[in-house]
Amino acid sequence: MENKFRSTFDKIYAEEELKEKTADFLSKEIRRRKPAGRIFRQRLIGACAAFAVFLFISGLSYFTPNAYVDMDVNPSISLTLNRYGRVLEAAPYNDDGAVILRDVDVRHKSWDQAVERLLDEMILRGYLAPDGLVSVTVQAGGNDREQKMLGEIRESVDTLLDSHHSTASADIYAVTREVRDCAHDYNLSPAKYLAITQLQEVDPGASYEQCAEHSISEIKQLTEEHCGEHHEENGEHHEESGEDAEDENNTEEINDTEAVNDTEAADNGDEKHHSGKKDHHGHEKHEDSE
Repeated sequence: MENKFRSTFDKIYAEEELKEKTADFLSKEIRRRKPAGRIFRQRLIGACAAFAVFLFISGLSYFTPNAYVDMDVNPSISLTLNRYGRVLEAAPYNDDGAVILRDVDVRHKSWDQAVERLLDEMILRGYLAPDGLVSVTVQAGGNDREQKMLGEIRESVDTLLDSHHSTASADIYAVTREVRDCAHDYNLSPAKYLAITQLQEVDPGASYEQCAEHSISEIKQLTEEHCGEHHEENGEHHEESGEDAEDENNTEEINDTEAVNDTEAADNGDEKHHSGKKDHHGHEKHEDSE
């Protein structure tokens, strides 16, 4: 009986001892693994922070305007691009441009796709006349990228016009930031702003506000008409000046002729006078000889 009790107590003691050893082991293991877990968490936090910074910089870069493409067929539209050539914003300059953009969404499209889709829509809606003009300007800082964009736009526009069997012409060129800023002051595309500026050189009465709703083709035609009138006025003035000069020359010739006649008459009078004197002297000499 005593041995049984002792055996039972030994088991209880053994179990308690095992529990203590197990608890000590687990405590040591937790303490040992804590630094590793802390380092892992720190590394994870650092990686997340770096990724967040990357996303912020990428997002900032994506949504930062880097270049501008302005289209004018009379629907006038401005495209703002990022450094990746994607359209951040498409804004109309006039009501016709707003109609086009209402049905054609080009945001986040590549700029060449945007230009092609917008021009295609303008042609389909009948905005481009057979003798019309497609004006596209690029403002990208005057670098190699700008020249590359100009070349690609020319090729794209020419291809699209051919596909529609259009005989319209295209005018594609680069503008400076100053020109674009001045155009925006009047809510005009750079191409239309420059066309009106040229018109003002021959017609000072033309204003940006009055010409805003005219197409660039119409503005250029007005400029040519005023240039023709100016040349005609200069021609008439030249003819009048020529006639005045001819009258002056004729007057001078008449005066010269009269002067010559007067001189000849005076010379003839002198000759007669001298002849009279000789006759008189001859007569006297004749009397002396008698």
